[in-house]
Amino acid sequence: MARGNFFGYDIYMICGHTLRNVGKRGQTIGFAVDLRIANYRGYLLSQIEDVRICVDGEWMDRDRLRFAINGKQYSLSEMETVTDNRWGVLDRATLTCLLPGGLRPGSHEVTVEEHIRASYVPMTAIAYATRTLALDQAGCSTHAP
Repeated sequence: MARGNFFGYDIYMICGHTLRNVGKRGQTIGFAVDLRIANYRGYLLSQIEDVRICVDGEWMDRDRLRFAINGKQYSLSEMETVTDNRWGVLDRATLTCLLPGGLRPGSHEVTVEEHIRASYVPMTAIAYATRTLALDQAGCSTHAP
């Protein structure tokens, strides 16, 4: 694996003002943030070896994460075999973390890693980015200080 932002697209990875708490049946079940692929081309979901997220210094467990794109949602384990859906360079994907109660209002430091396996390169490239994002009292994205 090669860790680094080789293609320079890391500045587009975390979409600003998209951090939000998510609910189901009136309960806050977690939080979500929108992402873009950190590459100059799109990939089949089976080529995305991993997506990781860290909030305020705490890495979230892989089995709590859900990845949604093109109207379909997957666990990261399910993505390993998906060959009929792709993450294009202009597509926004939503990464949801199941975390009862979600995130508290205020600023949060969010770090994301994307592990991408390109068929033409004999390695997995790991791109990463960190941004400070904020939530208002209602759990909606707001401008970070």
